[in-house]
Amino acid sequence: MRNVLTISGLKGGTGKSITALNLSASMALYGKKVLLVDCDPQASVSQWHKMASKGNNHDLAQVLAGRIHVSDAVSETDLDGLDILPAGFGLFSMSLKLTRHIDNEKLLRLIIDEIEHDYDIIILDAPSSCGYLSIAALTAADWVAAVVIPDEDWVSDFHSLIRIVRYIRQSHKIPLSIAGILFNRCKSKKQMKNHADSEVFEQIRPLIYKTMIPDDDMLDKPSPFLRPLSLYDIKGQASQAYLAVAREISPAFNLK
Repeated sequence: MRNVLTISGLKGGTGKSITALNLSASMALYGKKVLLVDCDPQASVSQWHKMASKGNNHDLAQVLAGRIHVSDAVSETDLDGLDILPAGFGLFSMSLKLTRHIDNEKLLRLIIDEIEHDYDIIILDAPSSCGYLSIAALTAADWVAAVVIPDEDWVSDFHSLIRIVRYIRQSHKIPLSIAGILFNRCKSKKQMKNHADSEVFEQIRPLIYKTMIPDDDMLDKPSPFLRPLSLYDIKGQASQAYLAVAREISPAFNLK
């Protein structure tokens, strides 16, 4: 079974990168072999790893350009069981070249296929928007988890993501499935419903994860880079929530 999950959402600021990093770390803490792939030129999750210790300065842009093999761009991190395929701003210029041909949307999937057997699960951090890198990250996956915040736009944003999933299924014949909807910075189920029509909410509700990521102060502490919360405050509300999400989604990937 191919266990590739993309953390996505068309709106910025919902916590996709934080979720991708902390979900990957949580899976590793449960003893899984995990690869985190940073598909965002801002490279938020790539700033946390031990690349310098091995002198590895390769990234995803070089792999997409065909300059190096994907395995040579993967680095270990400070957490046992968690590897990272980092990004850099060069990914932006590379995406401009690749966006010219629709077949290039499958390039990242072909790259992931070369190493997916080395990991229990591969998690991709997709950038916001409907650009090439977002489409490529979704096309590379078998599953997509949508990260939303309980604001007035979350339902329409999710429906837009559904339309992109349909496009990928039809254009590339890939059975991309919705893994679930994860509410970030959410206090209660009531807060979820505040901005959703009751009938629409009932249709979507089976896709919503039982676990919600709370509005934890740890998420707002100043830091020069993202970092797995579980390594610094494993008893914190957000840390515990991400560990719970990892447990909740594991059965879908046959991870025991």
